[in-house]
Amino acid sequence: MNAHPQPRLRPHAFTLVELLTVIAIIAILMGLLFPAISLVKEQARKAEAKTACTAIVAAVKAYNTEYGKYPVLDNKPSGDLWYGDTSAGATKDNSTLFNTLRAKGVAASGAADYNPRKIIFFEGKDASNPTAPKGGFAATGSSGIIGAFYDPWGSQYNVIIDADYDNAITIVPHKDFKGTTTGPQTGCVAFSLGKDGIVGSSATSGNYKSGSNTSDDILSWQ
Repeated sequence: MNAHPQPRLRPHAFTLVELLTVIAIIAILMGLLFPAISLVKEQARKAEAKTACTAIVAAVKAYNTEYGKYPVLDNKPSGDLWYGDTSAGATKDNSTLFNTLRAKGVAASGAADYNPRKIIFFEGKDASNPTAPKGGFAATGSSGIIGAFYDPWGSQYNVIIDADYDNAITIVPHKDFKGTTTGPQTGCVAFSLGKDGIVGSSATSGNYKSGSNTSDDILSWQ
């Protein structure tokens, strides 16, 4: 029989220096990780906005194919019509346009139904946060405009339609990469104001590209 049992080994505990070192390493890793996560999320928002802009243009052109006209919801417009964020220069918000494209009833109060065949040209989800709608439609109870379609940053998608049928968008508020103000030769364009919520690369110029600065706007025609 062993009269001298082996002593029990005490569990090793971290010293204060070791704990502080581990905490410092975790903090450094988190500091490196968070910007990468934010960048990935922002890229996902841009991709979502680009997809939406493309789908909006396709919906307007599908409406034109079906009805032989664009969903122009004003009487005898003198030029192109801009629906979207009125703070950016739009004539009116985009709710009426999307109510028509989504077959949600009459186009405006007391007006005729501009989609009498009830064809759904555009589908989209309601914004997940009704208080501050982003990335979807403002639903009942929202602080936004009911039925308006908002981009991932909380501004309305902007849609400009060739209401005078000259196959040119003449009121597009951007300059292209060559610095010309000539609009796209098409019947409809759509764009998002991007993260900064303003047209173009600065609040004063409104240019898509201004010097070395390029706007974060998402354009259907670029």
